[in-house]
Amino acid sequence: MPKYNVSINFSLTTEIEPEGIRFDRDIGGGTYDISDVEDNSYWQRTDVTSDGGDVTFTITCDSEDEAQAAAEEAVYDGQEFTDDSGFAWLATDVSYEIEKVIVPMTMEFATELLKKFLSEMEGMDEEYEEAFRFLLDQIGTLPTLAERDAEIRRLQAEVTRLGGLLTAIQVAQAESEAPEEIVTT
Repeated sequence: MPKYNVSINFSLTTEIEPEGIRFDRDIGGGTYDISDVEDNSYWQRTDVTSDGGDVTFTITCDSEDEAQAAAEEAVYDGQEFTDDSGFAWLATDVSYEIEKVIVPMTMEFATELLKKFLSEMEGMDEEYEEAFRFLLDQIGTLPTLAERDAEIRRLQAEVTRLGGLLTAIQVAQAESEAPEEIVTT
């Protein structure tokens, strides 16, 4: 089953209004003797938008459309989130990026996919299915490229070793066949 990388970018917006600030009770408790405080403060709601929402995940599903649906379920325009301070925020300007994860094809993966395909295929003649399964089983016993490379390196090392041994034998033979020098004094 294919995998998709999902990236969701969005902003959060909320309205805030100062609450619980009362100058008629908060002023006057300090150094000076203040009295007759009249608090006529009026606080307006203010829209606050914070950019920077960025959520990513990988999902295994049947299609890009299914990955898109999962992304839209995870974060969507108008979705409400509450932060640690208790403020409720709404998601806005939500955008999605869906990208299929390309899995490098290997012999094992290809064989697995074809076996899955055969098991899901309906109405195939039994003899054809048996032939396909036989071929897939045979393919599964073939050495991988890495195994072949390792064997080639092993054989090259053996040839090098045997070449050195042959050279040593030839030198020894040449030395044994050489006429002895006569030393005169």
